[in-house]
Amino acid sequence: MVERILLHFPPHTHSLTLVSDPDGLLADEDVLTALSERGFTLVDEPDPVALRHRVESLRPWSVDHPVIVVTPGPLDRLPYDLWQQGHPVTLALHTFFPDLAYPVVRALTPAQRWRLSLAPPPSRRLGRRGTVEFLLRHVFTADHDALRQPPRLIAWLDRYHLRADPLPPVLAGSLLASLRAHSIYADWPLAELLENRDAFTAFVRDQWRAYLQQQTGVLLKEEPVRYLLDFARDHTLQDALPGLLRSGTLEPVGVDRPDRLPNWARPATLARDEDRRPRRIAELVDVLAEQLNTSLQLETGHPHSGQALADARWEQWQAVARAWAELDRLRYDPDLALDAALEKAILRLQKGLDAVFPDWLRRRYGPLGSQRLPVPHHVHHVPHYVAYQRRQGGADRVALLVLDGMALADWAWVGATWRARHPDWRFGEHLLLAQVPTITAVSRQALVGGLLPADFAATLDTSRAENKHWADFWAREGLSPDACPHVHLALERAGPPPEVDSARTRALCLTYSKIDDMVHDATLGMRDFRASLGVWLEEHSRKLESLIDGLLDRRFVVYVTSDHGHVQARGFGQPAEGLTVDTRGRRARVYSDRRAAISVQQGFSRTVLWSHDGLLPDDVWVLMPEGRYAFDTFDEITVTHGGLTLDEVVVPFVTITQGS
Repeated sequence: MVERILLHFPPHTHSLTLVSDPDGLLADEDVLTALSERGFTLVDEPDPVALRHRVESLRPWSVDHPVIVVTPGPLDRLPYDLWQQGHPVTLALHTFFPDLAYPVVRALTPAQRWRLSLAPPPSRRLGRRGTVEFLLRHVFTADHDALRQPPRLIAWLDRYHLRADPLPPVLAGSLLASLRAHSIYADWPLAELLENRDAFTAFVRDQWRAYLQQQTGVLLKEEPVRYLLDFARDHTLQDALPGLLRSGTLEPVGVDRPDRLPNWARPATLARDEDRRPRRIAELVDVLAEQLNTSLQLETGHPHSGQALADARWEQWQAVARAWAELDRLRYDPDLALDAALEKAILRLQKGLDAVFPDWLRRRYGPLGSQRLPVPHHVHHVPHYVAYQRRQGGADRVALLVLDGMALADWAWVGATWRARHPDWRFGEHLLLAQVPTITAVSRQALVGGLLPADFAATLDTSRAENKHWADFWAREGLSPDACPHVHLALERAGPPPEVDSARTRALCLTYSKIDDMVHDATLGMRDFRASLGVWLEEHSRKLESLIDGLLDRRFVVYVTSDHGHVQARGFGQPAEGLTVDTRGRRARVYSDRRAAISVQQGFSRTVLWSHDGLLPDDVWVLMPEGRYAFDTFDEITVTHGGLTLDEVVVPFVTITQGS
């Protein structure tokens, strides 16, 4: 499919191409990356004023610097002067999958359509029902006959939730109807298991405790659990146990005398006084080595040889980021000492990640930033996604809570704590790419305003304009200024802001900076920060949780995200460039003079010069240390942000709603 789409866009041929793309075929990341490599700049702006501004800012167009303007409607609805000059292209989904029912295929996300394009075509034309079954089998590997067996369903659900790419409603409904037809699932909460990873995880863990309780005769959970899985006799279920442990769906349970249990059961048990963290760290090291396929590369000292990783799609990097975040959370646990072999293995993985991820960003970062819907990729997509969900019939009242500086590894701890305290909250999680450079003034403005940095070039070095950016975005959605307040929280000194209680509030933005403050106060490194985060979770987080509870009670949908993460870095000196630098940071320095940036880079060879990514202004150059170095006193350890590591760039985007 990708190759066929690209046939419409030969390089060095048309300076302006107009594309009618009602089905979002250009949203595929491989297509976007290939177009970027051919020199195309893609403009997808539904607002006519924003469209005009963006197109004009790209003049002069040429065959060497061509522009693509995308619209979901007919081309003749574009401005007349563009329509008259542009080369017309119309893309239609049914021409790529002519033997499948168009309305069903249209419900797939771009990533799901990509997987469909890899499947063999059907031998005949299929109707709606046949198309649903075909997609379930070939896009989601959901075979009806296989899933009639509980162990296979559990293994499939485990893989399905790891992908974080949910079934469209039409496919989910069909799969649920098929499963409910089998009496063995009569007592299973099938809809919850399919819709929510937390529900699936809780189900599997409860079933495992029920088995152990049956075997040991010791009560492991106060609440009664109906035992639906047969771990004792089902060998397929026993074989699935290692995979459930590796994915984190199942955690080992502490029991007396685990040596008395069958051999297959022991990996999922612990002695009562045994610390499970070293075992989990070893599992995650193995998982990451497998995901990255870098074990041999790292041992031989050639981390750049992983071409497959450099060409990976975003969903593959999300799996890597989640595993690395969990490992990072455990690695810097203040009361855990790692043995030398584990620490060495983690450092090898870190070296490989830090080498390959920036190369991947170079190719994919800009193209992924050009498509905001239906799935957000960048932090500047967040307001557009929230507004889209609101228009699609979601809650009329929305709240965006920005936890400044919260890394994905921090969320692994914060999220687990909140889940335990609030079983009535329902969580949905995405991952996003922060704005490069990952400094607050740049990334949070992009996040709050739904803007590219090129659109707020005048305030690139300050956060003063965030209120205006938020209000301007929602004004375009038809909300008055008093309906979309922007508030900086100070819960340690004051209670919830009055805007939470106002009946006029429809789109609320709350910024909370306590985590970022702890980052910059961590003078002893990451363990120092994590110790502070633990104290915050125990003593102060409850005020924030109470605020979220209040919003949910007032029928808000709450979105929680971060503008950037952070990393432990080691100083390798500071430039003395005087007034030639616009923004000084430990992990990023911003210049409006290319010669000044290059001059500093010549004295700091272990740096990356970043510019012309399609998001930053064309006259901005960012100098960032490679790996985990910092513009700081030589050998000084600091916790900071601004650079290109997974820890700084990949951030959580969480939807919290009131569950049952």
